[in-house]
Amino acid sequence: MGVARKNVAVLNFGSSNIVVLIGDRSVNGTFDVRGYAEVPFAGFMEGEVLEQEKLPEVLSQAINTAQNNAQCKITHLYIGVPSEFCIAEVKNVSLAFGKRKRITDRDVDELFRLADEYSSSPTHSVVNRSPVCFELDTGERVIDPKGQWSESLGATLSFVLAERNFMGLLSSAISSLEIPFVDFISETMAETMYLIEPAERDKCAVFVDCGYLSTSVAVVVGDGIVCLKSFSLGGGHIVADLVKFLEIPFGVATELKKYATLTGQPSENEKITINYKVQKYQFDALAVFEIVQRKVRQIAKMITKSLETCAYERPENICINLTGGGISYIKGVTETLKEYLGKEVKILEPQVPQMDEPKNSAVLGLLDFALKQTSAHYSIFIKIFKK
Repeated sequence: MGVARKNVAVLNFGSSNIVVLIGDRSVNGTFDVRGYAEVPFAGFMEGEVLEQEKLPEVLSQAINTAQNNAQCKITHLYIGVPSEFCIAEVKNVSLAFGKRKRITDRDVDELFRLADEYSSSPTHSVVNRSPVCFELDTGERVIDPKGQWSESLGATLSFVLAERNFMGLLSSAISSLEIPFVDFISETMAETMYLIEPAERDKCAVFVDCGYLSTSVAVVVGDGIVCLKSFSLGGGHIVADLVKFLEIPFGVATELKKYATLTGQPSENEKITINYKVQKYQFDALAVFEIVQRKVRQIAKMITKSLETCAYERPENICINLTGGGISYIKGVTETLKEYLGKEVKILEPQVPQMDEPKNSAVLGLLDFALKQTSAHYSIFIKIFKK
């Protein structure tokens, strides 16, 4: 097995599985995926990793399978930290130069140093730091101040901090694999930078990733997260309700969810017929519709509550960007969410052949973010990764 000198490996810790992907940038600007593994796992809820005793085995299986597929040894692994184990902090700082001068990288780095008060935190560690915006002495706000002339420089900076316990748990679980370098990055940060266009982020964007057991809500401005929330509710809870109210096996409910639609209320006599393990099942379409709609309404309510905690002012006509494998696939879900959120909702998915589904947003966002760390044009993120 060779050494992957130029390959980047990322690990997405999802609420229903663990995905490891080894890849590089391809000639057409997308990705060259060389190794991939997806292993089911109990995931996490309410900020707690479930079935922790199985974690070393599951992580080893995912990492080793990806390495075998790629025929290489991982030397650098970037682990995405889910939003349930992260918090976002925003700091405003400024520098006075005493005279007009051309702003350099060193000045920007000094602003980050002044704002970073988290090194002594016993519970959290900074995994990403990035700018929301900078302000020159004229009052003009800019995204990248380098090369500008000014007597002073102000900044609104975003810090994403991850729980040390979570990072320690995963580090310990993979310690036997002896991977030379392991770093942690915010999963939500990576997704938003990958999926949302810079022009939309500069104005302010809302990002929602609804997974199997957990949903994250982020407000992004410029290159920084100004608000980050999560709640333990997702597509798996729809399956649980189908099991409960229709009194059917879990596997049947999982298959039934794939046929659920919210595009219009079914008639009283309409039926849904599915096949599961060579057996045919038939359900009242209206009952399925009402069960799914009720849970999507709950998710919409929690999204609203999450956004109400964000003090950053947002445009009235802001659009909700939705991704993840929890509810994005349900026909009519954007219209239902719009009804209860009062905002336009659009589905975001990666534009990558054979991986262009919302469920792949997180792992491809992580890969994109990790690969960009070696690009000169991305140097505005001053030393994003911190051990």
